[in-house]
Amino acid sequence: MRGLGSLLYHHLRGTLIEVGSLGLIVETGGVGWQLRVPLSTSEALCREVGEEVLLFTHLLVREDDLQLFGFATRGERQVFRLLLSVSRTGPSIALQALSACGAADLVAALRDGDTGVLCRIKGVGKKLAERLVLELREKATVVALEIRDARGGGAGGSSAASMGGAGRADAVHAAIDQATIALSELGFVARDARRRAEDASAALASEQREVGVEALIREALHRA
Repeated sequence: MRGLGSLLYHHLRGTLIEVGSLGLIVETGGVGWQLRVPLSTSEALCREVGEEVLLFTHLLVREDDLQLFGFATRGERQVFRLLLSVSRTGPSIALQALSACGAADLVAALRDGDTGVLCRIKGVGKKLAERLVLELREKATVVALEIRDARGGGAGGSSAASMGGAGRADAVHAAIDQATIALSELGFVARDARRRAEDASAALASEQREVGVEALIREALHRA
């Protein structure tokens, strides 16, 4: 049943109604489809509400549950499916991996056997990281060529780099709030999620990097 979703749905084209940290709603023919998405996809589409969008989909079929996942690029979906092919790697870990690393960097880690990068993903310990490398290394080498253009540009989200004074502070606080919500959805308890988002903000600011939502989440996950 695990591979049935790839046969049923290839993509979804419709009007973007709502975007959350790790989910969105697309309407087609009067029907609203709720999709779980990685951070990279939600950030890529955050300014497209009300516009027509195209998402590459994967339907996960379980005994009593159907979950629809959406991706801005074929490469993201391909990496998601690669991760699902490894036993004990469910959709939550796959989404966290894509959200923490991005498709291109994640494939590079698998290809290069960089278990240190993989172990920074929430839910991935040393044994699972080693198994991911063992089972996916050869496939990742091929996929790396196919998704070389999948990496997004910029941190996305509510960047405060060019703002000043109160406007910049408000943007940073808003980004921290959104990052906290996203981290909570990734499995962190609320207080820990907030602390991680604030620590990530301080780290980015100290390095004079843009304090956007995606940058905050990636920094927080890398510190997990």
